[in-house]
Amino acid sequence: MQMSRNPIKPSIMIWVTPHAEAERKLREVQAGIEEEGVPYTLFSCDETNAVSLAYQGAAESQLGVGVGIGKTAICVHFAKLPADQPLFVSEQTDQVNEWRRCGYNAARLVKGIPFKMDQAEAADSAKEPNHELVQLIRELVIKVVNEHAQAMGR
Repeated sequence: MQMSRNPIKPSIMIWVTPHAEAERKLREVQAGIEEEGVPYTLFSCDETNAVSLAYQGAAESQLGVGVGIGKTAICVHFAKLPADQPLFVSEQTDQVNEWRRCGYNAARLVKGIPFKMDQAEAADSAKEPNHELVQLIRELVIKVVNEHAQAMGR
């Protein structure tokens, strides 16, 4: 697992606690992010709580998005959300597709496009989409991107 401490460009921060399944989970999360074309930076930490890891990553990310890979869960967090209210938490212990979906959704948060859902969520949203949540997330992403552009002098 290659780790970096000094991100050169804006990226999603992935914080991982070393454990038996860390490499498998990380590989799938990275694949999801890469398929969406968003850069990421890796960090290793002894913290085991995925929500705490993700929040720390989001707080340090110039993009405001962090992914935490703990021993029992994977979490996607957004810096503008309260620390105890992550965007996504997956406690699926052996669901490779779920791990990759966490990567997709972290990248999609950065890009401001709709999240990928599992089949049950897709069926529920087809019945009754939560337009308010989608609009709120879209507004937050636009705000973060604009703040970043201003900070970079654009």
